[in-house]
Amino acid sequence: MKKFLAIVLCLVMALSLFGCGGSGNAGGEGSEGAEPVVITLGHALSDGTPASNGINDFAARVEKETEGRVSFDIYPNSQLGNETEMIEQMQLGQLDAGAIMVGTFQTIDQKFAIEDLPYMWNGIESARAAYDGAFGDYMADLISQYGMTEIAYVEWGFRHITNNKGPIVEPEDMKGLNIRISPAALREDAFKQVGAIPTQMSFSELYSALQTGVVEAQENPLPTIVAAGFAEVQDYLSLTGHFYNTVMFVINTDVWNKISEEDQAIILAAAEDMEKEVRVNNDASTEANIQALKDAGMQVNDDVDKEAFREAMLPVYDKWEKDVFGEELMDVYRSCSGW
Repeated sequence: MKKFLAIVLCLVMALSLFGCGGSGNAGGEGSEGAEPVVITLGHALSDGTPASNGINDFAARVEKETEGRVSFDIYPNSQLGNETEMIEQMQLGQLDAGAIMVGTFQTIDQKFAIEDLPYMWNGIESARAAYDGAFGDYMADLISQYGMTEIAYVEWGFRHITNNKGPIVEPEDMKGLNIRISPAALREDAFKQVGAIPTQMSFSELYSALQTGVVEAQENPLPTIVAAGFAEVQDYLSLTGHFYNTVMFVINTDVWNKISEEDQAIILAAAEDMEKEVRVNNDASTEANIQALKDAGMQVNDDVDKEAFREAMLPVYDKWEKDVFGEELMDVYRSCSGW
């Protein structure tokens, strides 16, 4: 969808240049005469991860190719607040753009919680194709109803469980395990299905909570586990891959409409390349991250019975389809799931 829009915008730009010798924008003025647009962007991603690096490279490319007409002022690592707070800032017009986990947008529409369905994709290629296709289009249309324009989906990856009790292989290994989760009702329901004790807690509190034993376990993608130094306070990593996270890069629609059609096309082309680059870098860094955690002393196991976990957690699908998502959204999901 974004590729099609970028092509259309490029054609509009070309026709404009052919017909009048200048480039048009959404406000009807040429880009040469327009004021530079500086976009304040906030996200919670850790520095040095493929997703964070991808956003930085994207911003540098956009500024260069637009010759400074569009630039990004980036605040990583939750410098502007947690993801929920940044969504509120965007809604109030205090923040121009955000790179926010899809599931976090459930604070404004519960349908975004669908990202928290456990084992929802039959492999990473199914997940990527879904966000490139109908499922990603549905999420983009949904967020547009709240004054935000989707620019890119930045892969964060599969989430895995670390703990201090032992390897997680079967659902039974989760019984009684006090595991920290981010504030999300569907995640809580999913872990309760396997007998765990999910504790909602902000990420900023997590390291000390693990260190002091307030919680025994946590779940995050590999780049986060490495960047946060959890190997210092956790002994076991089990590659459960139970949730798949994607960051939705959105710009306030009013801000987006200030950008010329020419520069919108540049942004969308750079965003599409960023999506691909981050995926490649995630794939390349997976083994390195696992090795880094092993070198730090963690015991890593990949013999997780994912089929048993998915079967045990499936009851949340029916509950949330009935109560929250509805048949239309779930049909879009099912058509892309790969199952």
